[in-house]
Amino acid sequence: MKNTVLALLLAFSSGVAFGQEAEPSILLITGKTVEGTVVNEDSLFIHYVFEKRSGKRVEKKLDWERVFSFVDAEGNERVIYVPDSTLGNYFTEEEMRYYIKGEQDALSGYKSNWTIWVGVPVSGGLGYVLSSSPLVFTVPFFYMIGAALPKYKMTPSSISDASLLRQPAYILGYERTARTKRLFKSLASGMVGAAVGVLIGQLTKP
Repeated sequence: MKNTVLALLLAFSSGVAFGQEAEPSILLITGKTVEGTVVNEDSLFIHYVFEKRSGKRVEKKLDWERVFSFVDAEGNERVIYVPDSTLGNYFTEEEMRYYIKGEQDALSGYKSNWTIWVGVPVSGGLGYVLSSSPLVFTVPFFYMIGAALPKYKMTPSSISDASLLRQPAYILGYERTARTKRLFKSLASGMVGAAVGVLIGQLTKP
């Protein structure tokens, strides 16, 4: 009974988020939203138009498999996602909504800033030591691998509704996005740290 109520609440909130926006939009499988109005479709792409700040209207396109749904000019949601294991779509539509919600919560709330505070000095030190060695180029990648090892913690402040934690699809979506954000941050901080270390090494070593 509780799961049924939760599903209904999620469906309602999804309808508000997806189908009652003032502006037409496209919801991607990654949880990101693209502003624009769908104007055409073919066998490969969804074509949409969005308006730049200058007022110029530009037409772009998206691959079908990247899109979960879109909201038309009348505010109606059309779901593109089709459960099909042959396409890699193993979730039902409802499960996919949970998955996307997890991605969205991680996108907006998961920080993982420790990868920067640790990565810059650690990679900087290694960059300094290896400043004269070709191995210095491997420093950011080794740090990225090391930073991926600790368990991913779902911070309470980033979870929009604690009841969503009962849904495996939500957790999977959250963890996928959290992992991606951590990897990018650790790689970037590793590259910056290594570059600073190499620079200091070249300037100070005889």
